[in-house]
Amino acid sequence: MTTVADHIARRLAENGVSRVFGYPGETSLSLYAALQRSAALTHVVGRCPRGAAYAAEAYARISGQVAVCDAPGGIGSPYCTPALLEAYNSGTPLVLLTSGPSKSTPRPWATGQVEHARLFESITKRVHVIREQKGALEIVDAALALAAAPRRGPVVVEIAPDVLEAEADPALLDAPAYAVETAPDPGPEPRPASDPRRAERVSAAARAIERASSVALIAGGGCHAPGAAEALRDFADRFRIPVFTTLNGKGVLSERGDHAPRVVGSKGDTPANAYISGCDVVLYAGSKMGDKSTHQYAWPSPGQFLVRIDDDPRVEEAGPAGGLLLREDVGDGLKLLAEELGAWSYGGGRPPATEGSWSRTGTASLVRTVNAALGERDVCVGEASVASGWFGALLRLVPPQRLITPRGTGSLGYAIPASVGAAVARPDATVWTLVGDGGLTMSIGELETIARLGLDVKVAVLDNGRLNLIDRHAVHHHHADAVSRDFTRIDWAGLCEAIGLPVLTCADPEQDADRVRSFLSRRGPAVVVVDTSIDEISPDMAIAIRKAH
Repeated sequence: MTTVADHIARRLAENGVSRVFGYPGETSLSLYAALQRSAALTHVVGRCPRGAAYAAEAYARISGQVAVCDAPGGIGSPYCTPALLEAYNSGTPLVLLTSGPSKSTPRPWATGQVEHARLFESITKRVHVIREQKGALEIVDAALALAAAPRRGPVVVEIAPDVLEAEADPALLDAPAYAVETAPDPGPEPRPASDPRRAERVSAAARAIERASSVALIAGGGCHAPGAAEALRDFADRFRIPVFTTLNGKGVLSERGDHAPRVVGSKGDTPANAYISGCDVVLYAGSKMGDKSTHQYAWPSPGQFLVRIDDDPRVEEAGPAGGLLLREDVGDGLKLLAEELGAWSYGGGRPPATEGSWSRTGTASLVRTVNAALGERDVCVGEASVASGWFGALLRLVPPQRLITPRGTGSLGYAIPASVGAAVARPDATVWTLVGDGGLTMSIGELETIARLGLDVKVAVLDNGRLNLIDRHAVHHHHADAVSRDFTRIDWAGLCEAIGLPVLTCADPEQDADRVRSFLSRRGPAVVVVDTSIDEISPDMAIAIRKAH
């Protein structure tokens, strides 16, 4: 018998999907059976729905394609909320397939049911509900297209289990959809074909840049989009404006050599931040300008002129005193600005070459080892908290090398499952993952996924037995005691060995650099557990402490 699930699997493949991530439940097993029968699709089973969804989100970032994940409704789907929120905030194209109430359910609140439209309406572009075969394939097509449409983001498709399991009626499945229940769509509306003020806005932006004695261009994560990176490189080479990146824009330009861009904001370093604060004009390209990328909303500072390139309709117009918005695709916006600037060349102030103050041994030495070992297409994954701070300030990338972090939520527990998605997206590359013991505690199950799939993921665990950045904030900002001071140290080496992962313990990454380098040089998964001190100061921690005083 050919089921509706078989046709949905076929439709996913026809739309270019080759990988599906997920975690099974009773109500989704018909989909799993269909995926097993499909020669065009590979399914990656995580150890929990949250981990599988995070892996899918990371896969989408690295592959540039729409990612698909599945989870059983009511029980598994709520666990996907962090990944959906991450995708929504970071503009990642993701489709979640989940189950809803069966057509035959006599009344609500059966085990495993939830109202997905209400649950996910604030963190998705749309929730589709399929209760009949008719038009089901059109809905799948629409979900994949909407996830990929600007501004990209997550879409949920809820399918009744008895519809998935039913014998397929191709005529009904291919018919136009006639009943689609949706949550309100907070996503973008089509931009007008021509903005009557476009030329005026571009001209005003160019004149502000030309008149300024100091300018900074800050490239955000949107600059990794196809076309945007090339336009940014051309713009930077042509005009020689000092370029910086947010944490998520890191790696869009080469970070090796003179005038290499540095990360700014809460995950950057102090001298670079000081330069931004003193600039006359700040140009943001492809950044949502959240708290981390604006140094806790310190930019634009009073008297600073902001030029922002962003095509998200939800971005408000800049006030006349604060600057202006070019509501354009990043690549198009930079090209328009370049045409207006013409033969002009920047001759104003430049940032200092000095770096901020942080601990120069320990984890810093470990990141230097990673820098030396990076392959041409390798991917680095930084956990939230101090791990992303170390990678942000010290990692030196050259495209197409990439760094991904939880840019949409700043959530612990992201790095390990994201490493799975990154490794599946680039099987020819090594994935270098830096995670604290706090984040690893929340996602240790996905270490088994790494071991089971034999992924070339190198995990460095910063183990101080504490939630150290949280503790620092508690002490320095709230004059309280360290909240994790009573935590028990976990035997990470023993746990990794039990899972089947090669593991190396290290007390001093600087003295043990040769041993660490040799251990990590072997193909396949590996874990290095670094015994770090609670007194070690990471780059972002140094910034936080400085702001507190």
